[in-house]
Amino acid sequence: MLQSPPNIAYLKAAWAAFAGISGHNAKQSYEAAGLTFTRINHSTLVRKNDVQVSTMPVRYTRQDLRTGFLGRIENEVRKIVAEMESVFFRDLQLPEGHRLVVELEECLRQLRRTGNRSLTIMILPDDAESIGAAAVVEMRVFLDSPRACAFACLSDASGGHQIDLLGGAPKRARVPRAEGYAELARLLTGTINEALTGAYINQLAA
Repeated sequence: MLQSPPNIAYLKAAWAAFAGISGHNAKQSYEAAGLTFTRINHSTLVRKNDVQVSTMPVRYTRQDLRTGFLGRIENEVRKIVAEMESVFFRDLQLPEGHRLVVELEECLRQLRRTGNRSLTIMILPDDAESIGAAAVVEMRVFLDSPRACAFACLSDASGGHQIDLLGGAPKRARVPRAEGYAELARLLTGTINEALTGAYINQLAA
């Protein structure tokens, strides 16, 4: 059975609901946070505006509610990663001697602990000292809406000579936004492929 795509409307509402009762809003009333509650049998449906963001038992604490938001957000994050990985593994042109690293587990640990909203995806050399030109790419993907920041550089084995591969790229390429995460992955793939295979890569060897 195919996995359903991430629910963008839910993610936006759930993050807003979480922020409404966390941090400097920790003592804010549920009404001020825009949350409404409907009891059905032995459950309580929680909505942010018109979007259902959680289902709780009849009795729960504010901390239970925050944990519930993050638990369901985590499920959506796993869908985000699966959707983006399918694009990267198919289309991303990794330089020889490099690997793709998706820091999912660290992202989820920080999400549960602090409500962290970003995921780091990197292209790294397997052994920087064994190749003449090592690419280091970081894609920071935000989990509240399909947007990201991309950074890419090329360096020699010593790290003393570096080239910013995206220095001349337009802002929309370095900070892309999309309607969904598969589209975001395609935009990032296009930007990174062009950077790693373009004229910039020859400057290091010159």
